[in-house]
Amino acid sequence: MAIGDGDVMEIKKILVLGDAGSGKKTALEHICKNLVKTEAASYGKTIVNNKKLQIFSPSGAERFKFMKDILAKNMDGAIIFIDNTQGITANCVEMITFVEEKKVPYVIFANKQDLNNSPLPDHYSQVPIFPTESISGRGLSNGINTLVEMMDHGHGNMKIQVITCG
Repeated sequence: MAIGDGDVMEIKKILVLGDAGSGKKTALEHICKNLVKTEAASYGKTIVNNKKLQIFSPSGAERFKFMKDILAKNMDGAIIFIDNTQGITANCVEMITFVEEKKVPYVIFANKQDLNNSPLPDHYSQVPIFPTESISGRGLSNGINTLVEMMDHGHGNMKIQVITCG
C-alpha cells in the first residue's frame, strides 16, 4: 500500500553513539534499509510504528569526534552502544553526558551479550538498558521500539527495569 499525497509520515532523527568496535555498524545493518557507510559516519532509514526513522552514527574513531556535534543537531532521540566486553569506558560516560545535555530520550544497548552478559552498573538504572547482540540482531528491535515510544510520549530519561535478552 503506497502512501498518498495527503498522508504524511512523521520523521524522527536518531543519533547512534558508541566506542569504535562497539557493534554500531553491524547493528545498523540489521535495523536500516540501504545503510550508507563512510569513514566518518553511517546513515540509514527504517520505519517503526508508522514513523520514518533517519539514523545517523558518527565513526567511533577519535579523528571524527567532531561529527557527533554535527549529527546531533535536531535529533529526537539517541542510542548509546556499550561494548559489554569492555564495560562503560570514559568515552561512554562522555557520550551519555552529551546526550543527557541535549534533553532527548535515549536507550543504552549493552552489546556483545554473546561474549559477556554481565549487567551494567546500577547508576544507569534511570535509562532503559537492552542486552543486544549486533551479529545476530537479538534485542535490537526491542530497544528501537522502546525509544520510539519514549519519543512519542516526550519522555526524557524514564525509569525502566533492565530487559533481558531472550
